[in-house]
Amino acid sequence: MVVGTAQLGTRGDGSGLPRFTGILRPLVDGIAGIKASVHTKLLAGFLTGALLLLGMGVLSLVVIERMSQRVSELNRLETKVDLARQMEYDVTGQSHYRAMALLTKDSTNNDKIANAKQQFAANLDSIEKLSSPGDRPRSAFFAKVRDHNAQFAVSNDKVLALYQQALAAPPDQQPALLQKALDVHLKEEHPISHLLEMDMHELEAASLKQMTDARAAFAADKTTLEITVGIFSIASLGLAMLLGFCISWAIIRPVRTVDTALAQIAGGDFDRKVRVRNQDELGALARNLNATSGQLSTLYTELKLLNDKLQQKVEEQIEQLKRASDLKRYLSPQLAESILSGTLDVNVNSRRKNLTVFFSDIRGFTPMSEHIEPEELTDFLNQYLSAMTEIVFKHGGTLDKYIGDAIMVFFGDPITYDDHAQRAVLMALEMRVKLSELQSSWWVDQGERLTVGMGISTGYVTVGNIGSPARMEYTVVGNHVNLASRLSNRALAGQILVSERTVVHCGKLVEAAEVDEMELEGVSRPIKIYEISEKVQTR
Repeated sequence: MVVGTAQLGTRGDGSGLPRFTGILRPLVDGIAGIKASVHTKLLAGFLTGALLLLGMGVLSLVVIERMSQRVSELNRLETKVDLARQMEYDVTGQSHYRAMALLTKDSTNNDKIANAKQQFAANLDSIEKLSSPGDRPRSAFFAKVRDHNAQFAVSNDKVLALYQQALAAPPDQQPALLQKALDVHLKEEHPISHLLEMDMHELEAASLKQMTDARAAFAADKTTLEITVGIFSIASLGLAMLLGFCISWAIIRPVRTVDTALAQIAGGDFDRKVRVRNQDELGALARNLNATSGQLSTLYTELKLLNDKLQQKVEEQIEQLKRASDLKRYLSPQLAESILSGTLDVNVNSRRKNLTVFFSDIRGFTPMSEHIEPEELTDFLNQYLSAMTEIVFKHGGTLDKYIGDAIMVFFGDPITYDDHAQRAVLMALEMRVKLSELQSSWWVDQGERLTVGMGISTGYVTVGNIGSPARMEYTVVGNHVNLASRLSNRALAGQILVSERTVVHCGKLVEAAEVDEMELEGVSRPIKIYEISEKVQTR
């Protein structure tokens, strides 16, 4: 029985734990012995860490709320300081505007004094609303400010009355009255303005002190938050690592035990048993493994029998693939797939059948080979044969063979077509067009261009696997094969010559003109030869 495995860097006493963490073995064994699923154990570990994070989050929110209150307090005090400075400016401005009015007799300064007084009163109300019970006693301070402001207003009215009296008096009396107004301003109004400025200085100083205290409290709260986050982070990390270690090893140990047992079973030891402490899915896995190992011997025997049968099946499949490979050499890929899948029923035994045979032969190949490098000539030939082969497959022809630079194709077998003659003629026309396209891309002299003569014959031939046991070919033989070959040899450059039967089968599909007659061995009468000029309608 296997209890554990000795790993590099782990204890060799069967615990499977790293050497430096052996003290945690009781905790690992305790977690393994808990009668709960692996999912529940993992969920409990995650929940513990989540609760710590939640506690840290709640405490952080409390501290952040306090810090937010501190920020609001700082904003309130900063607003008070700004208002106090503005009020101080308003008081100073009134004294300045008063002096300018008395010296320049410019009455617009009196309007500025009135505006400054209104602004001072509005700011005083705003500051009083912003003040909190935690500030200096509100009633006494603001009563003093309002009393000073009232005295300032009385002095202001007194000086203003003298100023207006002076402007209304005769010119010779104005200097004396203006001087009197200036004396009242200097003795009464100006000193009171200094009292208001001192009040604003006092309010500003108190607010600045409170701002300093608020900033200190904000810094303290920030420190508290940093310490709290640090403590909770370290505690959460430590607990997460401890739980992660213990839970993971409570899973790793039985997995390693089962893995070792599986390796030995794979080596042929089907009597291997395992023992683990876990009361969860891993314990059930170990029990199932023990139950399974007892049946593997019988299954192994059955598997060997199945393997022998499979080997036989593989050999059959290889033979079928070989037949498929051979078939695709003759037919277009789609036809070959249809035959192999059983969609089309074909027979490759030798038999007589009405087919259409096609030959094409290159003209000018030998003269070109005398002036062009062999590599270039081979490239031209490969391009030509590749393009022509695609056209053969496109029209459903069976590619019989390449004879040097000649191509032999037949139509109507192994797939039977009623229009095999029409397919052959249409293929020949498309080949002629394709050759013209290829010629335009070949850098050769006009007199050295490759041309092709094509011949087509329709009639009964012998088709099937023909040859010896050592070598077989799927091909056609007969008079019409010879006729198609001779028509190809006789055709001029770009000419398509066909037999009379081919023309009859094509009907009105193409234009054909009789050009000659030909004697054929074994045929009692001459055979008429026709030239196909062009296609006249869509098939």
